[in-house]
Amino acid sequence: MMARIERKEVDVAAARSSLERMLLGSYLDSFNVSSLQVILRLINTRACPGKSLYVDLSFSCAATLRDGRTFSSNPGNVDFFVGREEFLPEVYGKIGAGISGVDLDSDGRLVLSMGDSVIELFATDEDMVLEESVWQVAMENPTGSGLSLGGSVSCVSTGNAVIFTFGIES
Repeated sequence: MMARIERKEVDVAAARSSLERMLLGSYLDSFNVSSLQVILRLINTRACPGKSLYVDLSFSCAATLRDGRTFSSNPGNVDFFVGREEFLPEVYGKIGAGISGVDLDSDGRLVLSMGDSVIELFATDEDMVLEESVWQVAMENPTGSGLSLGGSVSCVSTGNAVIFTFGIES
């Protein structure tokens, strides 16, 4: 029987809390790139003692990797393909690095601190396609543990703004 994913809209504080649970302490294991999407695969060893759980961060929005002490000047003007060309070699150098901080704002900007660097995902005008996912973080559910840790948090465009949704298998 195929599992159904139930989605419900959540506020930014609830989305941030779920993201922290899934991402804090996770480390970057690998990444996969297609023409319009990047997937960062992380491994979380803290959520379920004795198990390593995959956490996939997929996005089709603009992304930067920068020094943690600097701020983006105007990330909204970054062309997706130009930005990706700069982002990919930099993120390769972060394989094995752990996530020490997670921040989220109501505009859908997701900021992950990794040592002295920051990965920043942000929605641009280009990403504001009705009901399209801007980014999603999904953690697998541990098998045989009796725990329900899996689920996903998505940033979804409403056409002129973003909302956050939480999804869990039912």
